[in-house]
Amino acid sequence: MTRCIAYLAVAAALANAPGRCSHDDRASTGSASSSGTSTGNWTSLGATACATYFTADVTRNLLADPPGTPKTLSAQSCSLHTDGGNISVTLIADNAAGFDAFSKNLVDPHPLTGVGDKALQHMIGIAAFKAPSRVCTIDAVGAPGFVKLSGDALGQALGAVCNKLFAAKP
Repeated sequence: MTRCIAYLAVAAALANAPGRCSHDDRASTGSASSSGTSTGNWTSLGATACATYFTADVTRNLLADPPGTPKTLSAQSCSLHTDGGNISVTLIADNAAGFDAFSKNLVDPHPLTGVGDKALQHMIGIAAFKAPSRVCTIDAVGAPGFVKLSGDALGQALGAVCNKLFAAKP
């Protein structure tokens, strides 16, 4: 039953994701262009984020089981599978208003400090925003004990990956 609820939460979050139809770094309001900051197609980093940022050191401290080979899910997302569960990263181009609207659909959100301009930790992972138009989501869904960390420690570990992605250039 708990696993079904988690899958429903993932489906709802993905269906209501900010910028879910957007595949470039221009937010729906054009904030990336109007700010004078060109970020290129930042969301394209999502396809290789799992291979690039979930290094052996990161996964050794984070996961109970060794991970498999990272997989590209789309031009803006990837996943890392273990025997116990799955971590997925999705990068989205959207503005602060879009992020706030998306955040209303998260299950049990609470603020996560030190990640982007604003971030939330929720039932299955984190969602973070960095101005003008970068959203990073990382979800960890699996059997109990699939991740070694929990609570704030898990949020900060996943947030560190989002912070590296926010700083990266395509």
